[in-house]
Amino acid sequence: MGNAYPTSGNRKHRFGPSTVHDDEDEGPDSDVSAALASLLEENVRLRALVVQLSDLVLKNVVARK
Repeated sequence: MGNAYPTSGNRKHRFGPSTVHDDEDEGPDSDVSAALASLLEENVRLRALVVQLSDLVLKNVVARK
């Protein structure tokens, strides 16, 4: 059974850094786009942390056996 998330060695993210530019104020739509990009970036970071935590747990379980 494979990992649903990329491993720490394979950090290709589906969503890269935000491409929203703050050069021009485009109103509420740009605010929503910036908030969405921020949420997607945070999601990527949290998924990477889940993978790291899972790896630590699995290493500790294997070490006890």
